[in-house]
Amino acid sequence: FAQSIILTAHSFGIGSCLQASLASYPGAVREFLGIPRTKQLVLGISLGYPDLEARINSYQSTRVGLDDFVQWHS
Repeated sequence: FAQSIILTAHSFGIGSCLQASLASYPGAVREFLGIPRTKQLVLGISLGYPDLEARINSYQSTRVGLDDFVQWHS
């Protein structure tokens, strides 16, 4: 379900970020959104338009090769 929301948002140029930490603060979220205590919160999705000009969005982290952390078996 979450994947479908994220992919659909992306097709409209909307960025997303899964928020599993939302479940750690259910009281504040329930109060703000008016969600009853009978519902369990397990995931949130932040949605918005990305600022492609923001410096942080051009950051490229370095990656190690697969052979550095994968043990292959054949």
